[in-house]
Amino acid sequence: MAAYNVSGYIAESISSILNQTFKDFEFIIIDDGSTDDTALIVKKFNDSRISFIQNDGNKGIPFTRNRLLELAKGEYIAILDSDDIAYPERLQLQLDFFSSHPEAALCGGHGKIIDENGIETGTEIIVATDDSINMRMLFGNPFINSSTMFKTEIFRALSGYKNFALAEDFDLFIRISEKHKVRNIDVFLVKYRVHGENITIKRSEEQEKHELEILKNIQENLGISHTENSLSLHKELLTNNLNEGRFLEYFELLFAMKSANLKSKRFDIPKMNQFLFNKWYEILRLKRSNIKALNWYFKKELYSGEYFNFKQFRKMFKSSFRGLIN
Repeated sequence: MAAYNVSGYIAESISSILNQTFKDFEFIIIDDGSTDDTALIVKKFNDSRISFIQNDGNKGIPFTRNRLLELAKGEYIAILDSDDIAYPERLQLQLDFFSSHPEAALCGGHGKIIDENGIETGTEIIVATDDSINMRMLFGNPFINSSTMFKTEIFRALSGYKNFALAEDFDLFIRISEKHKVRNIDVFLVKYRVHGENITIKRSEEQEKHELEILKNIQENLGISHTENSLSLHKELLTNNLNEGRFLEYFELLFAMKSANLKSKRFDIPKMNQFLFNKWYEILRLKRSNIKALNWYFKKELYSGEYFNFKQFRKMFKSSFRGLIN
């Protein structure tokens, strides 16, 4: 648990870990130079499982979390942000998953949104739980960071987090997924708190720079000769901020990914081909002027007869028909 100026929330977060049904763990809390009462609150907890460390000033999340490279003693590392809450069976459920899936290196789960007072808002974060997660990471982070658990030896082998502030978790998960199985389990593991001081909702130029660097690595590992334009297109797909004037370019990027994967075999080829087609279908659904949507749906560069889905076909037909009427 990395903590910085969370005196209003950290006691509840700590209690949610100390009250886990699984009891045999080391609880490392690192205060990153807080200027409020965060450290005083942590020190009030009298539990031998807590190891409390304080940075010499505010060093940032990547530096703080990387102290685990020297400090962590357990076989697994579980992350909980200092304003979130873990469900009581969280650790046990994840350890059970690893026991039955020894090939996996990282797992997470669903979350429920709570407000600054800890009250559930009714909104849920439902993450993908199928075996396409490695491919899904091409276009976004399919993990709730506060719900993740990963193998310590792999964390060390990858030299921990890179200095990608506000994107360091996404980068780490991608690097894990490049060599290992990663999954989400179909259970709620955490309550994710949304409040005015959430650092992850404060986007910056630095964060966008890091995201582009991550996308550059993704394209290189897939075998694409990236350009400034391909990275820009990829970023728009990552953030789901599509530009209708670049519709054909999205198609070309997906086809380039398909072609590159045929050579690099980074992903299972049939699964990747269908995944990219389904991504193309999502883009088609977002396109507002869909007069020729059905034609684009059947474009042979991405489409194959085995992907035919009547529900998708019906939606594309309706979209094309509405476009003609309009």
